[in-house]
Amino acid sequence: MADRMQETFDGSLGHFWTELADVYNLSKASDGYVRLADDNLFHVGTLRTREFNNEFGQNRERLPMPKAVYGMTNSTRAIFFDIAGVSQSNVMGQRASTQTVRTRGVVVNVPFAVLKDDRFLAVELEIPQVTRWAGLTSIRETLTKPSSDGTKQYKAETVDVEPIELEIRRGFKLKLDSTWHVDGPDDKRTINAPLVVGTSGRRPRHWHDHLVPLLSVQDLISLAHEGFVPAERATVEFKIEDDGRPRESAELWNSRLMTLPRQGGVARPKSMTEIPLFYLSHIGGLKGLRNWIRVDQKYPRATGPLTSAYRYGQSGVEVRLTEIALGLEYWTRLHNEHFQRAWAKPLKIGGKKEPLPMAIGRHVGPAFTEFVGGNLYDWAYLFWGTYNNLKHAPSFEYDPYEVDTLGDTGALLLLGELLNRVAGNRTPMKVLTDSVRTYQLKERIQKLLAKTTSPAGAV
Repeated sequence: MADRMQETFDGSLGHFWTELADVYNLSKASDGYVRLADDNLFHVGTLRTREFNNEFGQNRERLPMPKAVYGMTNSTRAIFFDIAGVSQSNVMGQRASTQTVRTRGVVVNVPFAVLKDDRFLAVELEIPQVTRWAGLTSIRETLTKPSSDGTKQYKAETVDVEPIELEIRRGFKLKLDSTWHVDGPDDKRTINAPLVVGTSGRRPRHWHDHLVPLLSVQDLISLAHEGFVPAERATVEFKIEDDGRPRESAELWNSRLMTLPRQGGVARPKSMTEIPLFYLSHIGGLKGLRNWIRVDQKYPRATGPLTSAYRYGQSGVEVRLTEIALGLEYWTRLHNEHFQRAWAKPLKIGGKKEPLPMAIGRHVGPAFTEFVGGNLYDWAYLFWGTYNNLKHAPSFEYDPYEVDTLGDTGALLLLGELLNRVAGNRTPMKVLTDSVRTYQLKERIQKLLAKTTSPAGAV
């Protein structure tokens, strides 16, 4: 069977429309070529010489932005969505005028002939090597010991996993499941059993409604594994007229979910077999995942400083610490001034307000205080003082290693606070500080604080 997605990546000629109602009407089609370019965007290039001649002399301030491009190519029927930009090359004389629409996503094998709505009923995303993190392992392996004649046997079998499903908002559900594929030649078979993360609604929804929670789930997985964990495959379900004919699944690809940005220094996890920073069970399973999605969508100023590093790349140590400090400040002030939570109200020490991170440091429980050596005030004073000096003191001299250490511990505190929130308890912060992944950071921050004294003393 032809790989329609790969053929679309490689490049295809076709007819293209910007209105679903016009599909199959060749008199309204623009002829052109589509390919996946080096910028991880689909470039849908079409001829527009006749359109340019008809528009000549008109004053057009900006190019129209289509909601999608519908294509019938020599390999498949496709919807190109998540528009990144539009450009035109208008030429007078003996060359063709062109238009290029750039998109981040595509759906191939679209059943245009029976399609009732181009919005998505359901999306299922496959993410490899994270089923153990989610607690949904679907492969069982056994290895028999050598017998008297020296033979041994290896056996791998798939295990049915009960999918778990939860409503994340009215009429819209999130599902976790596992599936499996067997690939490769007879003497080199490969079993692939990825995690399936799905969204579905009672009615079709805009692609963005599905993509946003899927991105939030991916961000959480990336935080747990300390690197961008790309999705491998995705499918879409549409609302169609049931004519009883079997059809290939509509397959989705989106660069936000499936590719490492070519710029910005985003990296995959160093190892997918190393114990993650936390498991899904530590934040309450699917309910915790739902709560994370809600927090991520409602308070991006708190989650963004943590997740952006794995989606857009690491910044310099000064910027990193500043971003984390702003996240801590936003979360504290939100709960003090808006929600009026007692824990977020700053205390006074010696007639002066304590450093702002003290409130969250107490709120997450004793685990973080123990992590920084037992003196929360010294850490908060040094962290907040460094942040203020970076922001306000042009002549401030600093050691990048120390700023990096402070930024990483601030990020750990912010992550622990947010995961405590979604779990409804203090288990996540304890798990983070006990992780083998944070052991070296623990040594670094305690050594740094051991040679630093704060004017207010221990608290």
